[in-house]
Amino acid sequence: MARARTILIAGAGIGGLSAAIALARAGFRPLVLERAARLAELGAGIQLTPNASRALDRLGALDAVKRRAVVAKGLIVASGESGVELARASLVDTEARYGAPWLLTMRTDLQWALQVTAEENVDIEVEFGTDVTDFAAHTRGTTAHVMKDGRSDERIGISLIGADGLWSKIRARLHGEEQPASHGLVAWRTIIPAKDLSSQFAEPVVRLWLGRDAHLVHYPVAGGEQINVVAVFRDAWQGDGWTSTADLKNLPDACDRWSDLPQRLLAASKLFSRWSLADRQPLKHWGEGRVTLLGDAAHPMLPFLAQGAAAALEDSVSLARHLKHRADAEEALRAYESERSPRTNRMQATARFNGRIYHAGGIVGWARDLKLRWDADRIIDRNNWIYRYRPI
Repeated sequence: MARARTILIAGAGIGGLSAAIALARAGFRPLVLERAARLAELGAGIQLTPNASRALDRLGALDAVKRRAVVAKGLIVASGESGVELARASLVDTEARYGAPWLLTMRTDLQWALQVTAEENVDIEVEFGTDVTDFAAHTRGTTAHVMKDGRSDERIGISLIGADGLWSKIRARLHGEEQPASHGLVAWRTIIPAKDLSSQFAEPVVRLWLGRDAHLVHYPVAGGEQINVVAVFRDAWQGDGWTSTADLKNLPDACDRWSDLPQRLLAASKLFSRWSLADRQPLKHWGEGRVTLLGDAAHPMLPFLAQGAAAALEDSVSLARHLKHRADAEEALRAYESERSPRTNRMQATARFNGRIYHAGGIVGWARDLKLRWDADRIIDRNNWIYRYRPI
């Protein structure tokens, strides 16, 4: 690789792969350093709102994602306890309104699409089993110190992008060790074959059930063959990663008073996985010198806005544009951070706010339900600032 064009990326998740694709399309040679031996297959669904789909289109990966995705046609919000519908919004005209579709897909399908797109580009190299442990700046750029096959080694590039997730080592090196902020929330997730459920669950609709100390969201994925289910509860359980299995009999009792439909959905699951939810406080600045952060390493957020992956995709498009059009790498990285941080700060704050509102009870929960009924036609419009975004 020509070192003058090489950009190092720590992490081969959604953020790392999308950054590699964007940078390669901008004329660079990305070298992605992934600590795992291979990409993990995460059995979970993801919503790709129009801003995410638009970024995927810029990366040349949208068509690959659409092969297995479901195009969302609506959003329905209901009371988990009474079963009463609170608000309904049509998403049929999403592409006409925002210039991009609202897709429902599996994370594995999204990651596959990004991986295939990256593999088709000869300028992108991905090294698995390579853990970035430290870095150092020098006159030629940045050196990443890595561990590979039990031995220390180095990789050199003009810049280093930390896309290594919530527990980012690059972030820790830049800003010091800091524990993620735990909110006492645990997500239970499962995938249920659509054939095991009544036909209404396979409708191309996102259904959100709200209740005291818990909420549930479900929608079809995998071309409509599977139903993605995520229930979030207030719970003190702590765990790392996405793959801790959980038994239905240990499901928190917050859903015991839910209505029949969400109860039947939970009962239909054969196996749950659970993970404790966490984010971090927004940073005053992301990087320094020729090093910066991207995706969850920069701005991990709670999943109550469906924007975690979308923000990483947007980051990638923005990062590549600034590096392409500025000769000075440090100047480009600071410009990227200045553009992205106000938006991602707002996303993080809005996701936290939504989490409190989703789980409200008593008078606050009553006021929430009343507002949803009054403003049913605005539940999509109030997030236009998210969906209409175009990095420019």
